[in-house]
Amino acid sequence: MHVVLVGPGRIGAWLRLRLEACGHQIVELSRADYGDFLAPEYTPGASVDRLQSCDAVVLLAGRFELNADLEQMGQQNATGPIRVAEAIHTRFPKAQVIAFLDARIRWAERDVPVSIRSYLAAKRRLARWVLGAAYCWGEEAGTRVNAIAPGPVLAPPDPAHREKGGHCLTPRPTLEDIGRAVQFLLETPSVTGQVLYVAAGQQLL
Repeated sequence: MHVVLVGPGRIGAWLRLRLEACGHQIVELSRADYGDFLAPEYTPGASVDRLQSCDAVVLLAGRFELNADLEQMGQQNATGPIRVAEAIHTRFPKAQVIAFLDARIRWAERDVPVSIRSYLAAKRRLARWVLGAAYCWGEEAGTRVNAIAPGPVLAPPDPAHREKGGHCLTPRPTLEDIGRAVQFLLETPSVTGQVLYVAAGQQLL
């Protein structure tokens, strides 16, 4: 299977190794590769045009920032990744999509700290797109669109972005848990329009 990782980052770097070990062929697309998705009119980068094959797209692109501007977070965590997914879908309409969200999108608004409201609003918007795309693209081309909503897997590299760890209902999620979740979605043809929480139950708290 040819899997394209959009905005690989730290989780993506580990995920690439795991997927390659499972026999998948991986292509990574960074900002320089997929173009400026924040431009008013998005033009896919040359690397997108040069893709020879794509069976699945994993949307890892995004940015976490405390007390961020609402519009900025919406562009970086929703509009941008969606634009790249749509550009690839135009060329490879059968390629399934796996978007990365955040388990805290399930929290009631009253429980969301002010510092991450803009960030979570963008992730919720991406989650709504996943459901809409699963329906529309599924009817048009049989495309599967799902999402993974991780919990506290890795601490943010910037100490200023680190938050006090919350309570978990099970052992904390690991990179291996994320890998198994991605593999499940890649290999299960009947699953679409789903958000898979890999969060040790934190989405419930």
